[in-house]
Amino acid sequence: MPLMAKTYSMEEIAAEAACPEDRVEWATRIGLITPDERGQFTFGDVLTVKMVWALLDGGVPAASIERAAADGILSFRRTDEYLPYEPGRRSDRTFADFQRSAGPRAELLPAIYEVLGLPKPDPAAPIHVDEEALFERFLDAWAMSPDDDVPIRAARLMAEGARAAMLGWMDLQDEQLAQPARDRLYRGELDEFPDDVRVAFMKATNLAPEMFTWLSARYLEHRSVNGIVEGFEQFLASRGLAPIPNPRAPPAIVFVDLSGFTRLTHERGDRSAVAVASSLQRHADAVATRHGGRLVKLLGDGAMMRLADAATGLDAALDLVETLSGEGALSPHAGVHAGSVIERDLDIYGNTVNLASRIAEAAGPGEVFASEAVMDEAGAATFAFERTGDVQLKGLPEPIPLFRVRRNRQDA
Repeated sequence: MPLMAKTYSMEEIAAEAACPEDRVEWATRIGLITPDERGQFTFGDVLTVKMVWALLDGGVPAASIERAAADGILSFRRTDEYLPYEPGRRSDRTFADFQRSAGPRAELLPAIYEVLGLPKPDPAAPIHVDEEALFERFLDAWAMSPDDDVPIRAARLMAEGARAAMLGWMDLQDEQLAQPARDRLYRGELDEFPDDVRVAFMKATNLAPEMFTWLSARYLEHRSVNGIVEGFEQFLASRGLAPIPNPRAPPAIVFVDLSGFTRLTHERGDRSAVAVASSLQRHADAVATRHGGRLVKLLGDGAMMRLADAATGLDAALDLVETLSGEGALSPHAGVHAGSVIERDLDIYGNTVNLASRIAEAAGPGEVFASEAVMDEAGAATFAFERTGDVQLKGLPEPIPLFRVRRNRQDA
């Protein structure tokens, strides 16, 4: 037998929407929300009240909202269909009481909320029971870490991933589905928002958290299996039961920049610049993944990638420069350096990163430049290295030798 959806009293609606109860009464009176025969509301009504409260806060007169509701122009009757998540009941204790009972590092919870991009809870008000359970598990999961900053770092990682995925997904929905229909509605070409667009928008909205959960599980599975296998290999080797693994080569950092990005923006407008940046992201992500690395970050008119070693880094750099050169809008150029790095929370720091960036700046359109360390690591079997001479790079005290790289076609 299916579980019944939670219902809300008028007082609970006001508490969830963080607005005065008389506003909920007013929204009910003008027909924006409608209780059932028991006087109960749904969570969709909570969102409706939040939206109406935002309209009032934004300066829309109450009389205008009343008129729009009476004329059927303003309607929220299907808000429940857009809800992939509904919170549980409110706790019987205040947030301050929960915090006192949550154990070590619970004092970090307000900061964790902020890092997650959520309002800090009112110490005198309760949060939801499922939130209490989630944060108890969160604190327990990181309890063995000796570093007090780790829960904040963990929250930041989760927030950055979820924010990029969910808000980006919603922006894409709006751009591709809702805004074209909304524009037609504003121009008077439609009397009401099209139902087929509403259904499509609803499908995409409800799919997003499910797909995020599924993909997150796949990433965790892949990372866990690789980590466990590596750990077993090292353990068996330490007991003389397996060969000692070869030491890892230092990772390669690749920077790819696009010459003329500012000029393109000035001449062709922001939309052209966005299209170019999107193409860079798509190709950089695909190339890095194909070569077993990852796209670390985008830098407006550039991209930074991390590859396993010098040879793989050169291969990826040449692939990406060749791909982007084929599109013809801008001139890509790349720099590659290999060496020790500091990796923290999926970002990378250190002199290797800085030098790779400076090497990319020295390369000309369509060129891939590499350091002497990369040449020594990669060897000449696959790549041809042409010394460009010693180059003075910004931030370095002395000029260093750089090498223009191309694929070695002698064996073709």
